[in-house]
Amino acid sequence: MTDSRPVMTDDEFEQSASYADERWWMTGEGLIHVPAVMTIEGWNTYGHPGNLLLTPAQRTLMMWSDIVGQVSNGGFVQFCDNYAQDLALGVAAVDTLEWPELRKRFRRAMTEQAGDATEPERQQPVPFSDDPEKWRASRKRLIRHLARKHKRWWQPTTARDIAIVEARHDAEWQIELKYQIAVASGELKSGGERFFDFIDPPTVEADAFDDWFYTDNTKATSTMYVHRFIMEYRDQLYRTA
Repeated sequence: MTDSRPVMTDDEFEQSASYADERWWMTGEGLIHVPAVMTIEGWNTYGHPGNLLLTPAQRTLMMWSDIVGQVSNGGFVQFCDNYAQDLALGVAAVDTLEWPELRKRFRRAMTEQAGDATEPERQQPVPFSDDPEKWRASRKRLIRHLARKHKRWWQPTTARDIAIVEARHDAEWQIELKYQIAVASGELKSGGERFFDFIDPPTVEADAFDDWFYTDNTKATSTMYVHRFIMEYRDQLYRTA
């Protein structure tokens, strides 16, 4: 059976468990971005059988590291957009860290952006058209457009090419959004659909979360809570030879 825990001495573990970049959040990524984890197929795809081979503590640190990466790059809203299918895992990871202030603020922002922190569901754009036949035709043109995007003019578009594009978009809203972008950019001619109906939620709580999250005090405080979590679940994060 696959053991995703890296082999370390106790001293090596202590060093990784205590490491944090200056003026950055502690993430424990030195215990996740290691060969024992990264050589597992699907390790970094939530819900994938490979990801489920990781220990619960590893999955918590992995999600926490992703939250830090997304929020530091583009804010809480970016995390919600890019991890729309995994928001419940984000809430669970934050809860598991047992950091009261983080939990309170994260849940408030999640409720604003996804309706309910207990069962978050990110609103996605949907086509606003009273003609389903028109959308089906446009969808077919888009799929073919995407399948041909990296082909030379003389290369045929095969059924396999179409199937690959379909497989890459497991949610219909992803295809709808790519259609909107392609039409808006001029890559694809519109089939006559009306614009996609999507009203962004307010960002009051999300912005408040970002302001709090970016502070040096929050980054320093993460060291206490994340380190405590790592030490409490050390048996799930490494093994000795």
